Amino acid sequence: MLSIILNVLLFILVIGVLTFVHELGHFLVAKAIKAKVYEFALGFGPKLLKKKYKGTEYSIRMLPLGGFVKIMGDGDPGKYEEVKKDPGNLNNKPKIAQVAVMLAGVTMNILFCVVVYFIVIASMGWKIPLSNDFDGFNPVGGTISREIVGGVEYSEVVDGGNAQKANIPVKGEIKSIGEVELKYSDEIKDVLAKNKGESVNMNICEEDVCKDYKVDVSEEGTIGISLSSNYYVILSYENNKAFSGFAHVINTLFLISDRLGDMFKEAKQTGDYSDLSNSVSGPVGIYFLIDYFKQFGFITFVSIMADLSLSLAIINILPIPALDGGRVLILVIEGILRKDLNEKVESLIINTSFILLMILVLFIMVKDIINIDNIKSMFS
Repeated sequence: MLSIILNVLLFILVIGVLTFVHELGHFLVAKAIKAKVYEFALGFGPKLLKKKYKGTEYSIRMLPLGGFVKIMGDGDPGKYEEVKKDPGNLNNKPKIAQVAVMLAGVTMNILFCVVVYFIVIASMGWKIPLSNDFDGFNPVGGTISREIVGGVEYSEVVDGGNAQKANIPVKGEIKSIGEVELKYSDEIKDVLAKNKGESVNMNICEEDVCKDYKVDVSEEGTIGISLSSNYYVILSYENNKAFSGFAHVINTLFLISDRLGDMFKEAKQTGDYSDLSNSVSGPVGIYFLIDYFKQFGFITFVSIMADLSLSLAIINILPIPALDGGRVLILVIEGILRKDLNEKVESLIINTSFILLMILVLFIMVKDIINIDNIKSMFS
């Protein structure tokens, strides 16, 4: 029970921080262009605390899952006509200034990532471990290397396999295959692939005793052992410390793009889109993400916050009218046409897209609840 309460509090903290950072961006740029800000609120629902200062009301509301900045001209139902000519009206500002306000939330989320990533990378000695899948990744402002953590060891011999038939030890370290001395565990696959259907001499050590074994390689390039990786892929920023935070934001975007691309390609080939679907998650997924990573300490936890902040920035920049990216798209269209869209049409577009977006969010939440066991298993 205590763990659940802690998870809920951390969930509220994470959402609160990310929302505050995002809305602070809108607020600061709106103030900078001298647009009138009615309210800067954290949360929704009834007001718990409020304070008015220089024309802006600052409030904390009952439901701490979100927040908003209310700017004159950015939706003024019932009183739009009376503020239409006000110099503080956002709609009376140049289009470029309006775009700046719309993009400010995303920008602040990215700046938050830059700062947090810099702190995390510095605390880890300017090196970040990556999945071995990214061995061939070409990073911006960094270098990729391998860090060996042991010998080329196998932990299991498959019953009835060629390795068992050759009487190799149940567990051992493979020193070489033929004339090839092994350094990394993934080299075995390449060596065996070149010797399909043939026999190879393997030098295997069990504790301090090393012997040669003649093993037949199958037509698939296997011999029947379970092999674990003996290295980590390391992304190093040692030669680019000052800009490591910014570089890591770019590299993270590339890594996400590569992973999603691979998942989509695999799903298209197999017809199974379940893994791709499970990669999209909502509040339920975030809850279990927090529950899992809280055990690894403060640095890892704030790193996950930065990842979520980057995800929030990506989502908000999408060209959906209810989101910042969609609002920017409307402003760009208005700038090209040199004419504002009809207020009722624009309101209808934004409100309709918001409803559709809420339906999508609800669908994702239902999907997460239905697949809650799968989500739990991802973080077990």
